[in-house]
Amino acid sequence: MAAFFDLTATSTGTKYLLFGMESDKTFSFAVQFYITHYGLRAIDWMASMGLGFCSWMGGELWLHNSDDVDRCNFFGEQKDFKVGIVANQEANRLKVLDSIAIYSEFEEPLDRDSKWEVESVTIPSSLNYPNGMYSKIPSNRFEKREGVLKAEFLRNMKTNSATANALDALRGEELRGHDVLLVLKNSSTGQVNLFKVDINMTLSNI
Repeated sequence: MAAFFDLTATSTGTKYLLFGMESDKTFSFAVQFYITHYGLRAIDWMASMGLGFCSWMGGELWLHNSDDVDRCNFFGEQKDFKVGIVANQEANRLKVLDSIAIYSEFEEPLDRDSKWEVESVTIPSSLNYPNGMYSKIPSNRFEKREGVLKAEFLRNMKTNSATANALDALRGEELRGHDVLLVLKNSSTGQVNLFKVDINMTLSNI
């Protein structure tokens, strides 16, 4: 039996849906969605062009996903490239987040020094951690080793309060949970290839 949900954003910014289940339950589902934009301008027409596409809006033709234009630029407004990743291997076991490895390639010469950052690390609330856990990894924490960007996870920024605190990122408790949602961010204007992300975890002794 299908269920339909109509979600309306009341503010600008990144939005995501988080699907969860109890650790002792199993089920399967499929998601089909479409996005409708309401504003002063609307897209009049859009068509695919191989791996790229073009659109017509306000009497102007816009070319997207092409080496001839900046990537992540939508109708004159530059956006960040973001990827959401859910890590829930062995979801019934408590794990500590140790480190992350990002396998990526920047094809444009001007973007060789482009950086990835982990904009947010979110662990859902639990009985032991009613505020959940939250952290991030700035781009300057990543080191490139053998062509792979690697960084250790920082600490829980909600260790001492329900509000994230920057000092707790260094002195707080370890990030610990059954599953975690990470949002990776890249601000490059050139082509970026993301091949794989490794998240290294160890079983918690608690």
